[in-house]
Amino acid sequence: MEDKPQSSNQDVNNMCISVTIHAIYPYNFKKSMLSLNPDSHEPESITLADGTQIVIRPIQPDDAEDLQAAFQRLSMESIYLRFLSFKKVLTDEEARQLATLDYITRMAFVATCLENGKDIVMGVARYALLDTDDPEMAEAAVVVEDKYQGRGIGKLLLWRLVHYARAKGIHFLRGNLQIGNDRMLTLVQRSRLSHQQRYVDGIWEVTIDLQSANQGT
Repeated sequence: MEDKPQSSNQDVNNMCISVTIHAIYPYNFKKSMLSLNPDSHEPESITLADGTQIVIRPIQPDDAEDLQAAFQRLSMESIYLRFLSFKKVLTDEEARQLATLDYITRMAFVATCLENGKDIVMGVARYALLDTDDPEMAEAAVVVEDKYQGRGIGKLLLWRLVHYARAKGIHFLRGNLQIGNDRMLTLVQRSRLSHQQRYVDGIWEVTIDLQSANQGT
């Protein structure tokens, strides 16, 4: 746990979306999510259509180094879409801030898998309240390591985040996307979450309505 954060902007700006969904899911992921308590902190083991086994769980402070390692494995395109610049490193302080959350005003889930005999973080979904005293709106983002894109991991992370945020009383999740970042729009559209999108000052603003009954798979 940590003191109440003063600002949420850095969290979401550091984790802009870079994922495309093409996977055929071998199970009903919505049913799987609903088998957990919506605000559960329990890890969930999932086998993807291609046989890859992953675990989705809440982020922990000791994931900071893994976030840095994951950053180094991202392509320049993914880095640019996330940071709007060609950022070279994720600093120790940035990684610490991204990994140390209070699970209420700021929350993140990571997707991990076994690679070369070691668990690695290869996907993250997070939100941060715009006003820490008001759960009306949170900014949210998802990122998946390049070589793991196209397997449905982004969609799974997004749904886990949506269920958790709704259970915490958050009404809307909003993401601000660079123009040309069609992959984020594809992710939201294929998730079938009720949402609105508008173009403002060169940026796509996408808002997911967590209160809508139209939350199908």
